[in-house]
Amino acid sequence: MNYFQLKMEIINDENGSYNILISHDNSSCRICFSPKTKVLNYPDNNDLTQFLKLKEFQLRKLLHNKRPESFFTGFKLNFVLHDGLPDTSYYDLTKITVLDNLNNKFNVKKTDTKTQKITELFTDGSFNHEKNTGGFAILIKTVQNEYLMNQVKTKRKGNNLIELLAVIEGLKYLRKEKKIRIVTDSQYVIKGITEWLPLWKRNEFFTANGSKAKNITDWKKIDALIKNKYLEFEWVKAHSDHFENTICDLKAKSISK
Repeated sequence: MNYFQLKMEIINDENGSYNILISHDNSSCRICFSPKTKVLNYPDNNDLTQFLKLKEFQLRKLLHNKRPESFFTGFKLNFVLHDGLPDTSYYDLTKITVLDNLNNKFNVKKTDTKTQKITELFTDGSFNHEKNTGGFAILIKTVQNEYLMNQVKTKRKGNNLIELLAVIEGLKYLRKEKKIRIVTDSQYVIKGITEWLPLWKRNEFFTANGSKAKNITDWKKIDALIKNKYLEFEWVKAHSDHFENTICDLKAKSISK
C-alpha cells in the first residue's frame, strides 16, 4: 500500500466555511469545508486538486472526524492519505476485514469468505465503573477445535483500552501463529488496527484534531505483534448470543469484579 504525506493549514473562516491550504511536496491547492453543513468545494484545479478528488472519501473522513473546536484560523496538521480502502464498502460490518501483513506490506481488503483451518482468537473486555476495575478474557480455538482460555484483571481504565489489551494478550499467546482470525465486538479494535494505526505511524501518532492519539504505547505493541501475520477480523454484535463472544463477555465481567 502506498502512503502520501500532506500538510494542511486553515487560512481563514468565511461565515463558518473554512479555506484550507493543502500542500504535498512542491504543490499546493485550496479546499473549502463547512463543518456544519459538510459541504466540500475545490476552488483550484491542478494536479493536487485532482488527487484530492480521487481521495475524497479519505479526505472527508479526516475533516468529519475533526472536533468543531479544532477548526480555527492558523490550525496546522500533517496528515496521510493512501491508495487502499477507497470506498464505503470498508464499513460493511457483515464482511470480514483482511489484513495481509505477511511481508509487512499492510494490505487491507474486505471479503465475504472466511479462511478455513485458521486459529481463532475471541476476545472481550469489561470495565466495572462501580469498583473502578477492569478485566478481559481471551478464548483461543485451535485448528484442531481445542479451546484455551485466560482471564486477566487490570488496573487500566476504559472500555476501549481494555478491549485492545485483550487482543494484545491474545496475540502474545499466538506469537508463532502466522494466520489468525480475531473475533471481537469492538469496532475500536478493528478500525484501530486496520485503518488508524498505519496512518498514525506515519504522522507521529497525531490525530485529525492536532492532538496525540491515546494509548500510543499499546498501539505500538500491537504494531510489533502483527508483523509478518495474516489476520482476519470478524465483528460480532455484543450480547447477540454468539457462543464464544458470550463466554468471553461473562468471563471478562467476572474477573473485572
